[in-house]
Amino acid sequence: MKKKIYIVFFAVVTLFLVSSTLLPKKESINFTLETNEKIFVAGTKIAIDFKSTSSTKPQFFIIHSYGKTLLDGTISNGKITFILPEIYAKKTGKVDWFLVLDGENKLQGTFEIVPNDKTKTLIENYIGPPSTLVGDHHFVMYVTIPTDSLDNPKSENTPVIIKNQFLNSITKETIKSKDFVAWKDIYAPTKSGIVLVSAECNKTITKEYDAVIFPGIATNFTISFTRNHEFADGNQITTLKTSIIKDKFGNVISDGTMVSFMVTTKNNMILKSFGTTIEGIATTQILHPDHQENYKVKAFVTGTAESNSISINYKAINPKIEYEFSNDNRIITVGPLRSFMNQLVPDGIKVTLKIFHNNQLVDTLQEDSSKGKATFTISADYYKEKNYSFEISTLGSIQKTQEEKYDIH
Repeated sequence: MKKKIYIVFFAVVTLFLVSSTLLPKKESINFTLETNEKIFVAGTKIAIDFKSTSSTKPQFFIIHSYGKTLLDGTISNGKITFILPEIYAKKTGKVDWFLVLDGENKLQGTFEIVPNDKTKTLIENYIGPPSTLVGDHHFVMYVTIPTDSLDNPKSENTPVIIKNQFLNSITKETIKSKDFVAWKDIYAPTKSGIVLVSAECNKTITKEYDAVIFPGIATNFTISFTRNHEFADGNQITTLKTSIIKDKFGNVISDGTMVSFMVTTKNNMILKSFGTTIEGIATTQILHPDHQENYKVKAFVTGTAESNSISINYKAINPKIEYEFSNDNRIITVGPLRSFMNQLVPDGIKVTLKIFHNNQLVDTLQEDSSKGKATFTISADYYKEKNYSFEISTLGSIQKTQEEKYDIH
């Protein structure tokens, strides 16, 4: 039994040795990096060479800021060369590479592509916000990005000269780029106007950019009024006007600033009028009342400033009220009404007629004057009593009539 076991074992070993001798041995393939450069200039030809002990062709896998790709190389005299596509060779950044054969990573490494300083320098620049207020640490930021002609940002610490001009002052400062950007905060002066900014890098200069420095918020101001006369004629206008409104630095506030004029009557009614500033001054107009009145006026720039309070008095005209009835008493003609110089009152003056029956108010009618007169009709369809009395009022005067008789059909 043991002899049979030894014979079988000997046969298996013999078969294994024979098969090992007949099978081809797996080729041992080695690659050696021959390119010593670790830094390449953007826009130039970038070739990576390897020495190989075999004619087997691997592939070159790269991870670039532009993306990932797999490259095929060329073999010549035992050397394999991989050339980066132009689109990758133009862009700066770190490149990781892997030499791959049959899915196996044979070698790996990194190299860097740097900006091409032999090309013309270009400058991208931005300013923002495009406007700000004077003083109080308000500022605009001027940002520059110097690049090579391939649009690659220049290397760290590239010097950029930033200039700015305001009124009679021109300043110049050299700023070194950091994280590809050279920037400067330009603080607003205490005077309103326009700041001009430009940059220069490696003899490349930019066009000028501007930032508008607007006046600050309004400070308190005064108001005044002008008018043709002081009579309450319900026709003329009173003009309200502010002083020149300025910010705390003495700059005239921006045109178009809204000013609200609040008018309080002697009966505590509030009237409003509005004006916008031109060269710091806002004006508005109010109509004269048609009765004796005293206006208290105050103006506001909402949320920021207010004016003094002024008083405007209007004298009542108190004209003599003339009137006459038609033959049937159904038409009442009021006038001619005369103003403060005994002239006819302007068209559009309000005339009010109150109608009473047995001393009880029945109705109130109102008409506008035309050529100094106003006409009221007491219609029989609506007023069917046998007698009525009337009260006429206009321009601060009141005139009562006697009781009038009416025929009822």
